[in-house]
Amino acid sequence: MCATNKEVSYVISVSAGPGCYRHLKISSKATLFQLHEAILDAFEFIDDHAHAFFMDNRAWSDVSSYYSDMIEDENRYTNDYELERVGIFIGEKFKYIFDFGDEWTFQCKVLKVIDEITEEPVVVRSKGEAPQQYGDEDWEYEDEETEDDE
Repeated sequence: MCATNKEVSYVISVSAGPGCYRHLKISSKATLFQLHEAILDAFEFIDDHAHAFFMDNRAWSDVSSYYSDMIEDENRYTNDYELERVGIFIGEKFKYIFDFGDEWTFQCKVLKVIDEITEEPVVVRSKGEAPQQYGDEDWEYEDEETEDDE
């Protein structure tokens, strides 16, 4: 799909697992980086790690992948590509991976193209409780005790 001057909006379903998803409405002029931010906001995650989109729906594929700019040896960065430029279409599935250590994998699917402008990404439907990015919120760091044997 070629880039056009006409702005439309996409509704993209982003699933964090069975029974947990968010439907995001976002502008065709938004970048993949802005979609990354919208996903993290929707699931209440902190943006403190690298991320990538795999537009062929295969994790770690090199065919059509876009990475955060903190990954120096890549040549397609999420902040350089608008959604319309990567050519998404109704029914397309793709993967979004956040935090390459914990490897949070979100399944994405384009549900609709709407003939309207969306200034800021917005959650239009939400189901299920978002997973906790760092586990139990009551977790506390325990200091290691040192013992002197002598």
